[in-house]
Amino acid sequence: MTETINGMCLLMCPEKERWMREKEGLLHRFEIDEKTKHLKKPKADPNKIIKSFSRPAAGQIMTDPSLLRPGPILLSTIKYLFTKILIRTDVDWVHIYDFTFDRLRAIRQDLVIQRIGTIMSIQILEPIVRFHTYAAQRLCERNISEFDPKINDQHLLECIKQLLVLYDTVNRTEKLELHENIEVLTLIDNRAEMEALYILLNIGDISALNRALSLPEKLRHLKEVRLATNISIAWYLRNYVRVFRLIQKLRPILICATMCNLKSMRRDVLQIMSSGYNNKILTFPGLKLQELILYKDIEKLEKDCNLFNLTFTNQNILFQKTSFNDKILLANCERYYTPQILHKFLPNILLGSL
Repeated sequence: MTETINGMCLLMCPEKERWMREKEGLLHRFEIDEKTKHLKKPKADPNKIIKSFSRPAAGQIMTDPSLLRPGPILLSTIKYLFTKILIRTDVDWVHIYDFTFDRLRAIRQDLVIQRIGTIMSIQILEPIVRFHTYAAQRLCERNISEFDPKINDQHLLECIKQLLVLYDTVNRTEKLELHENIEVLTLIDNRAEMEALYILLNIGDISALNRALSLPEKLRHLKEVRLATNISIAWYLRNYVRVFRLIQKLRPILICATMCNLKSMRRDVLQIMSSGYNNKILTFPGLKLQELILYKDIEKLEKDCNLFNLTFTNQNILFQKTSFNDKILLANCERYYTPQILHKFLPNILLGSL
């Protein structure tokens, strides 16, 4: 049996790393002691500096307990990031994302090295899954040089799959206990939310649907899981009108998850309609289509029609099967919520209380 390692660092960043990063000038602006910010090499604020992610290197001991943070410290670090860093308005949110992404990756690294128990691991991974889901929606319209959705999706998928494995193996009778300093991260029953997230991130996927339909009956009939399953089934059956109507009934974090598929969903809808409404003369009303597939403004719809070689005239679309450009695999990006509304959701949307 592999020996468990118990972290002994009770700060968000081990002192050894803090000294090294001060010496090498590797402090992030969010971690600097304000009284020393004008120095050539500022000092770190011990209450702000957070352990950064580092890849294993030759000669580096990753299992040193003094460099590892125990579960409760990892949870309180997540709380700090979500309640003190992500809500900032003085910095472009993409830079806040980059900082938080790195520090959450270091948290996951500590989690794996220590082989922290199932319940604590679940409590740590749930808010991280929400973070990547939220970021995918908030930054979807940013340039690829600023935000890479594929990398974010990769980490989101890793986290949620790990989480589902933990759900499947956890002792159902084990009582969920929380650290006294992290009441906001309460875990009453977030599994329904996470199962729904997985379904919506993989909308229409047969393996995700099979999992949803094989969940325990009590879980399967909870509102969020049932609604997510109905959306995925409707999409599998290509009933896109029902899909987009049901999406609007979801909680914000679940809408963010669904919107990860928006580019491919809209593309498929436009292709389906190019066959179903194929005509050389008659047009389909653009305002109606805008309403059906949740475009925020008609200009976004026109942009997608141009992308797929559909004729857009006087706010109406001429669907022709032979004209549709099926070589284009994704529609253009669009946020469901405005950045201002998304920011108002913080930090509650990430802590599971919205």
